[in-house]
Amino acid sequence: MDEEIQTLRDATIDTQVDIENLKIDMASFKGNTYLPSYNIEDLYNLKNSSDKKSLLKIIKTLNIDYVDESWQRADWIAVFIAGAVGIALDVLITQTKILRPVDSKVKEILASGKIKSFQDIMDKFSNGFRHGNSAPIDFQDFEMRGLKNIHEQYSFVHDPLRFIEGIIQMITGKYSGVDKFGNLIQAPFGEGIKNPIQAVISYVAHMISDMCNQQGLPYPGTTFLMQFGSDKVREDITAAYRSQLFNSRTFIYQSLPSLFMSIIIHSWAIYDNYTRTGKIKLKIGNDLKYQPMLLVSNAMVVTSNLSINAVRGIVAEGPRVLFRVNYPVIINTVKHSIKYLLNVNKRINMNGKEIQEMYERSEKEKLEQHSVEEYFEQFDKEYDDFLEEMEE
Repeated sequence: MDEEIQTLRDATIDTQVDIENLKIDMASFKGNTYLPSYNIEDLYNLKNSSDKKSLLKIIKTLNIDYVDESWQRADWIAVFIAGAVGIALDVLITQTKILRPVDSKVKEILASGKIKSFQDIMDKFSNGFRHGNSAPIDFQDFEMRGLKNIHEQYSFVHDPLRFIEGIIQMITGKYSGVDKFGNLIQAPFGEGIKNPIQAVISYVAHMISDMCNQQGLPYPGTTFLMQFGSDKVREDITAAYRSQLFNSRTFIYQSLPSLFMSIIIHSWAIYDNYTRTGKIKLKIGNDLKYQPMLLVSNAMVVTSNLSINAVRGIVAEGPRVLFRVNYPVIINTVKHSIKYLLNVNKRINMNGKEIQEMYERSEKEKLEQHSVEEYFEQFDKEYDDFLEEMEE
């Protein structure tokens, strides 16, 4: 333990013991009994201790509401395990074909009669707000690469990131998208829904239905590349979507590393907090100590993913390697970075407010300026006066 910290710890113990002994004496003078809320001898025995956990024992003994935000060895191990699990999952999902059989099974399920019936129900429910007419977002009368069943990749509002535009199209009845040449396609189609709430419900139902088909919805954000990218970009994205290799299901699969890392870190945070405080706090993983652990574990996966893809891109695959980049983990890393900065800012503001309140209170209740010796002399005089009164 650092010598300065140990000196401060021992001084804190001496001060606390003196305060408790003074309270006992003062109660005795008044004929009362004062019982400390803890064993003074146990606290004093921690003085000069070489145990690194003595500070935590003092905090626990004095019942101070405090969370040690420094990382211990076990915290590093938890981060390493979470990061290792995340990297392993990312490599399997983005660098191998191990999920192909799983995805094939998913597509079989989506092609089953029950799912088709569910899709029909959602379609009828969505179209019911338009008296059975087609949805404006399903316009298909333009040139595209492949059959009409891949029209979602050309439609702006089938992209989950452009749901606001989707709601607007549902209200106005005007379609927006691009063709295979990148030309902007805008056309009135179907029937709009004037009521905004009904338009939202209809749009959500339509998207759920499309999510359940074998093709799925486009990979979030790819319609921006279709709109502003080159012909080669549009061709590659369309081909990947047509072969069912790059859609919203892929986005979900790529989110699994972050999900498992979050479960591991949050579980460790709950257990670690329980061993120190005896309390179960389910949201402890969002605290300032554990939030950086989520950030570091996600950053480990991002570093691994980008490094592997950089090598693959240079050696063999070229720009197509961008389909292997784990965008959900990158998004999670950015999210946890922002959360960490917000937590730090919140802590600084909170501490600043407490310091200001303490300063104002100290100024308001400021004692007369005396030396320690003068305070002792004053206390001795008051004590002698008290004894004289008792003798009388």
